[in-house]
Amino acid sequence: MTAHVAEQGLKIVRQPADVDQALAGVPHIVLAVEGASFIEQDVRSVREAYELGIRQLQLVHYIRNPLGDFQTTRPEHDGLTNLGKAVIRECNRLGMLIDLAHCSAAAVADALAISRAPMVWSHSSVATSGAPHWSMIAWKARQLTLPQARAIARQGGVIGVWALRQDVGATLQSYGDRMAQLAELIGEDHVGFGSDINGLGPFAVADSMADLGQVVTHWRTKGLGDARIRKLAIGNFARVLRAAMAARRG
Repeated sequence: MTAHVAEQGLKIVRQPADVDQALAGVPHIVLAVEGASFIEQDVRSVREAYELGIRQLQLVHYIRNPLGDFQTTRPEHDGLTNLGKAVIRECNRLGMLIDLAHCSAAAVADALAISRAPMVWSHSSVATSGAPHWSMIAWKARQLTLPQARAIARQGGVIGVWALRQDVGATLQSYGDRMAQLAELIGEDHVGFGSDINGLGPFAVADSMADLGQVVTHWRTKGLGDARIRKLAIGNFARVLRAAMAARRG
């Protein structure tokens, strides 16, 4: 990945100043891991990932790992394990952004109780009714409840809304409307584009980062101010990433 980034003439975010450069218009890439299975049983692996340039760590995914429970399988640990909690602390110490996506409700609660830095939920959405459960179809099980989203927001975090057709509607405009609605519910400082843009296959409303420009155009047509649009499009994620890295203590 680092070789590919270099070939493209891009830079990798490694410190808070790099976020500032990205916001100023110098393209940067954030290296992230979706599901921290590489940690196995050794928290020291987090430091190794950091040294390789990883700055965003998603704790769990669709495959069981020893860190904690995830949304689409019957819980085993009632939240995060002791190792998972140690990983939270190590991420805080190093200055890595913790990604709560796929975490069970209990695991989210554990992370919120431990982390000293704001966290991100990088992709899915907030259920408009009912309570997501591991036994549901995957995209419904993967949603957050509104109280969970608000709890992440209260600690300065950001919810990334995915562009999944079954969830947000069939058009880029409906996707933008869902994001704007969520911003009304949890605050305009706590919503952003979901990270899984090209991971949703034929079920995606947006399957390229270039598609997101049409969402921005839609927001402008709807009368959203430039300051709010900038927050939703890039500013909120940039802020939470910068805050996590700035909290580094080791």
